[in-house]
Amino acid sequence: MYLRIPKLLDEESLKLVDGLVAAGPFTDGAVTTGAPTKAAKNNLQINLTDHPQRDQFMQMITKTVNTNPMMRTAALPRRMTFPLLSKYETGMAYGWHIDNPIMSSMGNPVRTDIACTVFISDASEYEGGELIVRTSSGDVRVKLDRGDAFIYPATSRHQVLEVTSGARIAIVFWIQSVVADANKREVLHDLSVAYDRILKEAPESEALQYIQRSQTNLIRRWGQV
Repeated sequence: MYLRIPKLLDEESLKLVDGLVAAGPFTDGAVTTGAPTKAAKNNLQINLTDHPQRDQFMQMITKTVNTNPMMRTAALPRRMTFPLLSKYETGMAYGWHIDNPIMSSMGNPVRTDIACTVFISDASEYEGGELIVRTSSGDVRVKLDRGDAFIYPATSRHQVLEVTSGARIAIVFWIQSVVADANKREVLHDLSVAYDRILKEAPESEALQYIQRSQTNLIRRWGQV
């Protein structure tokens, strides 16, 4: 599933991120990738390992992922990696690559089912820098407003185009879903969307009970806990 989540981060959360960006420091982002993609990665990242706001930042992102309705129904999050705060200055890019299937987060393994990019710089603040995700029906080109997020299967080949002016700042993290199969997650998301629509238009409809039962039983059958 390829999904835009508008305003995943609210203004209070963005202020916390702005403080981290201002404090820095940014270092070479290639140190956090494996050998196959190291040559393709040209960006900067903040090392938050010993940062005084590290725990506050992680708690904010975790709470957002677990409480945002669109994220919850689309991703069905179980675990997530520690978020990376990245910066692409003019001339920087990240060539075509596929993310590692398993990543370590705070000493624990995380299966990377879903990738998430949260745009911190507004789209008007830089040129280039689009996230390009390759799908079976063509490339998806993504450049969103400040605070918006884009999620997509981490099995997809993708790249970040060269920034030609300004600076692109974003948060990137990966989610291990309760349901590993992307097609099954999409079925569950469709059921959730149908449930919400009928709830608004016909709250007394018996169809709501059937949709809820189907969704619940499918999660019970497909879910991994």
